[in-house]
Amino acid sequence: MGDKVPVILDTDIGSDVDDAVCLAYLLRQPKCELLGVTTVSGNVRERAALADAVCKAAGRRDIPIHAGCSHGINLGEVQPEVPQAAVLPRFEHRAPSEYKAGTAVEFLREQI
Repeated sequence: MGDKVPVILDTDIGSDVDDAVCLAYLLRQPKCELLGVTTVSGNVRERAALADAVCKAAGRRDIPIHAGCSHGINLGEVQPEVPQAAVLPRFEHRAPSEYKAGTAVEFLREQI
C-alpha cells in the first residue's frame, strides 16, 4: 500500500495547540495527501490565517485554506476567541481579511 491517503483537515486551530500540531504532522507525513484545510468556530478568518502561517512555515504554499462558519447548526459559537492569533505578526501569512467566510462548504463538496 504505497499510495497516499487524501486528507482534508477541518479545524478550529488557534484555541489550543493540538490542531496546529496535527496540521504540522500532516504537512510532513509522506503518506498524507493534504487536499486542504477548512476552519470553523468563532473568527474563522483568523483561524485560516493561522493555518496558512503553519503551512508556510513548513514550506508548503500549495495547500488550499478555506474559512467556514463561525457557529455550528445546533451548538452556536463554541470557541469565539482565537488566542493563538496573537503570534500571527511573527509569521508570514495571508491576512485574515483575504479569506472569505463560508467558502469551506463548497470546497468540501468539490473535494468529496
